[in-house]
Amino acid sequence: MSDKNFELWPAIDIIDGKPVRLLKGDYSQKTEYNHTFESLAETFSQFAYGIHVIDLDGAKKGSPVNIQAIRKIIQHSGDAIVEVGGGIRSMKDIEQLFTLGVSRCILGTSALKDPQFLAEALQQYGAEKIVVGVDCKNRKVATHGWETESTVTDIEFITQLETAGVKIINYTDIATDGMLQGSATDVFAELHKHFPRIRFIGSGGIATLQDIEDVQKTGISGIIFGKAFYEKRITTTDLQIFIAKHGSTTQNSSA
Repeated sequence: MSDKNFELWPAIDIIDGKPVRLLKGDYSQKTEYNHTFESLAETFSQFAYGIHVIDLDGAKKGSPVNIQAIRKIIQHSGDAIVEVGGGIRSMKDIEQLFTLGVSRCILGTSALKDPQFLAEALQQYGAEKIVVGVDCKNRKVATHGWETESTVTDIEFITQLETAGVKIINYTDIATDGMLQGSATDVFAELHKHFPRIRFIGSGGIATLQDIEDVQKTGISGIIFGKAFYEKRITTTDLQIFIAKHGSTTQNSSA
């Protein structure tokens, strides 16, 4: 994989119509940020390959909730594509989001609990538009907005997903998420080696530009980050320097 294909995915998590960040996926430990969705999308479009949006209310409810916020993000995302996850449990949910202008839908709980639904979604929309989110605590898959830990290991689940035809996986190490202490690079490197045909986008723990560089070295396809940007530990200028060093990460130039 060439440097220029490494994808930057800034994240927007939504609760009650507001952008937030959680600590280790804990809904009781949320931080709200004084940004509008329009301003975030416009800022992210300056450097991002895509914008990673999670409807946390939807993840709890089991169907998308923050449709208006998602619409605003799409309208102001420029050349960056928008992927959305959180509570997508039916073909109707997927159709609603694609009609809205979403580029990729992320299946999480539903991909684990309802393999037939995953198969139907992949058949109808293809593996470039249906992404699976694999969120793990101690290498065990967590579901329902990270509140329930299954007995299924990440390797077992990803093996099933690859067999089903999944090509893109967002992998979050919940223990590092929001902690600003570095990503699970050993896990990312292991998964990339074990599943070379899967395009992994990592998530969790990014605090500095060096952390992004470290993830890139694992060989995976990209990184999702949020808190470090919201708390100004990583700036737009930093990310533009990264792009200048490693090549463009925008949707138009790397597609």
